[in-house]
Formats: sequence, structure tokens, C-alpha cells
Amino acid sequence: MNRKVLLPITVILAVLLLAGFSRLHEFYVSLSEIRFNQESECLEVSLRFFPNDMDRALKEHFGINTSLVTELEHESADSLLGIYLHDLFRIELSGVSVPLSYLGKEAESDVMWCYLESDPLEKPVEITVHNAILCEIFEDQVNIIQVYVAKWNKGLLLNREEPQGKLVIDK
Repeated sequence: MNRKVLLPITVILAVLLLAGFSRLHEFYVSLSEIRFNQESECLEVSLRFFPNDMDRALKEHFGINTSLVTELEHESADSLLGIYLHDLFRIELSGVSVPLSYLGKEAESDVMWCYLESDPLEKPVEITVHNAILCEIFEDQVNIIQVYVAKWNKGLLLNREEPQGKLVIDK
């Protein structure tokens, strides 16, 4: 099995094992799923975070307590979150930057999902992902990236030292 595939799987298993020990040592991990929708020909991006971690990042980045996905959410929270994601998450296809629109967010249990989408584009051949989200806040932040194009999928593991990775999509 390819090392780039095994590494994300290993990290996910490690995170699950560490979840039982989370009271002893905090861990910081996000999940990003990037899917090429063949019908709409758009990239659909789903980003999963813990809201309190993102609140901390937005407070440091903008100086505002956002209280994401709570009844106390700041009126500018959604727009600030969109700006933050735009600044720290980028995708290139074959070396060309892909503009992503922030669609919104939703709470799910103790996490939140944020959604981004591209305009229609050609089926990806090579994808580069830059994800430095939360890395400026947490030294040991790990950002797991999963990319899906038709039946093909591979993963990347990004962090503060290596915030960018490239995948070549097999035909």
C-alpha cells in the first residue's frame, strides 16, 4: 500500500486511540474532504473542526470572540470564518489556483463542518492543497486531507512544518 495512503489511515487510528486519553494530552486535528462532483464539475470541500479551536484562532486572527455554532455567536462570525478559511486553505489544479466560495457551516455533535465550493472546472489531473488552518495556534496541529475524484481517492497529512502537499490523480 502507498505510504501517502497509509499515513492518513495511521493518523486516524492514532487519533481514535488517543481520544480515550484526551484528558491527559490535548490533540489538535482537522479533517478536510475534497470531492470532484462529476455532475456539477465543481470541487466540493468539507472541513471539520472543533468549534472552540476555531474560536481561538478567530480571536487571535481578528480580535473578536465569535462563539461559533452557539446561541451567543457573534453577528460577524460567519464572514470572519470565511475570510480565515480563504487565507489559510487553498487548492491548485495543475499549478492553477482554484477560487473557492464559502457556503457556510453547521454543527454536528461536538464538531462543526464548513463548506466551500469551486465554480465548474475540468476534471483534476494534479491537485495541490495548502492547509495551514489552526497551525498558527497549535504547534502540533494535524490537518488530514482526503481527495476523491470518481473512484480514485488518496490522502495527505499536513501540519505546521509541511502545510502543503500534491497528489497526481491516477486515471
